[in-house]
Amino acid sequence: MFEINGFDTAGIVKLKRPSLAAALKKAKELVQDGCWDVRVVDPGGRVYTSFEEQAA
Repeated sequence: MFEINGFDTAGIVKLKRPSLAAALKKAKELVQDGCWDVRVVDPGGRVYTSFEEQAA
């Protein structure tokens, strides 16, 4: 399970998604909605902190 952690004006945001693709999609949505310090942690402990789409 992939964990998504971050902060919003109400406090800590903690979510889980079954795949990396789903977790990165949700993390990007959270950033767009104004959350900060958003990160995805995979089952092996690797941390993903960049959710911006790459320019073509």
